[in-house]
Amino acid sequence: MHIHSETPVAGARRPRIVGHLVVASIMMTLAIQGSAHASADAAPAGRCAAVSTLLTKASDGLLMPSESDAPFTPFHWTGAATRRLTIPRMLRLTGHAPDTPVEVVDLDWFFRNVAQHQPWHDPQQAADVRRFQRLERVLEQRLADVRVYRIGTIRIDAYIVGRCGDDLAGASTVLIET
Repeated sequence: MHIHSETPVAGARRPRIVGHLVVASIMMTLAIQGSAHASADAAPAGRCAAVSTLLTKASDGLLMPSESDAPFTPFHWTGAATRRLTIPRMLRLTGHAPDTPVEVVDLDWFFRNVAQHQPWHDPQQAADVRRFQRLERVLEQRLADVRVYRIGTIRIDAYIVGRCGDDLAGASTVLIET
């Protein structure tokens, strides 16, 4: 957002509206930077699109451990939150067969083994834990009603999905569990 301003005249008082614009501009900057943020329910479209960028940054190079470690892929489904997200609808959105098994879990449960510090962690494992915690924090702070849909068996497509206004956004990964 760009606010045009002229060079003030020495000793002149700024009109009250300019002060309000400055405060509004500062608040908007803080919201964009993540220091303060509006509810995901009332999020403007631009902010929802920016969630994918934040998720890309938070998940860059991070692998979800399973029998085959896989990266995270952020996604943004415009207008998908205008209807209730049911399991059949989730299967349609992700291109899975209607009879594919689905397990819905909480975000904390999904990250339970990777986002908790353990005394036996080496420095690299401790750094990975901090990165998983950051990804979890971005998901929790930028999206509402976050759930994880584990689709399939053995090769599980995991979709971390939350609402952002009328959109759905999140990140997906693959787990191999034999």
